[in-house]
Amino acid sequence: MSQEALYTKWSTLLKKQFGERVQKVSLDAGSGCPHRDSSGRGGCIFCDSRGGGSGASLENITLEQQIDKGISVAAKRYKAKKIILYFQSYSCTNIPLSSLVKLVEGSISYATRKAEVVGVSMGTRPDLVPDDFLFYLEELSERGLQVWLELGVQTTDEEGLLWLNRGHGIAEVKDALSRISGRNILTCAHLISGIKNEAPDQLKRSSKWLVEMSVDALKFHPLYVLKGTLLEKLYRKGEYIPLSMEDYAENVARALAVIPTSLVIQRLSADARSPWLVAPQWITVKEKVIDEIDRQLRTIKGLS
Repeated sequence: MSQEALYTKWSTLLKKQFGERVQKVSLDAGSGCPHRDSSGRGGCIFCDSRGGGSGASLENITLEQQIDKGISVAAKRYKAKKIILYFQSYSCTNIPLSSLVKLVEGSISYATRKAEVVGVSMGTRPDLVPDDFLFYLEELSERGLQVWLELGVQTTDEEGLLWLNRGHGIAEVKDALSRISGRNILTCAHLISGIKNEAPDQLKRSSKWLVEMSVDALKFHPLYVLKGTLLEKLYRKGEYIPLSMEDYAENVARALAVIPTSLVIQRLSADARSPWLVAPQWITVKEKVIDEIDRQLRTIKGLS
């Protein structure tokens, strides 16, 4: 049985939709996060100063330069001529809508000169999704772009959200998804496995709840330790122990086993490297992690 029969891989779906490889170009617009203070302190315990992205804005790399690099990598490494612009770092809606629109429109205009822009993906927090932003995303969709809104849900366990210092609860997640429902906007929820004291089936429960809330896609991430985070301090003191690769793979496989195979899976693990990554080191061998998830999922489904 093929991997696609186990779950719907986003890259494969995009190729079917657009007739060829489509590559995401990740962008850091320096939007910041409302959960941090002006000096960059605070925020979620796992998030470093780069806000979950490349840190390009901290290095004063312009969006145009980021786009140039992303398109170059897409063409050389993946032979991709079609791209989706992904406003990834921090919370893209943490700036006035007029400023965000200017950044997005400028990026689309610039990127279109060098590649075919087929979509836009916007990453933000569930408690930072104003209605006027949703109206703008609908406008982008009406122009023929595939529009994704990526929400950092992380878990549906209130205690887990509190431990992560997310600064929001499930009520905010439910409210955001309810207001997105019925609009021509695709939603992708990010989920973390490996939160301290979480139940072994929490990732499965979170996934099922989000399916019931009609999300279009999921991204799975292990909780990993980055330099300069509060989580690193807990890890150094022995107060946090990351999941093993086998345990993480089992949690993801259990989640995949109970959700529709038609649901889009945008990501199964995470990307982090030296010098930022502290632990666990197994996430650097992503193909091995995915193979282990597939193996465990086949076992759960009685296919091996």
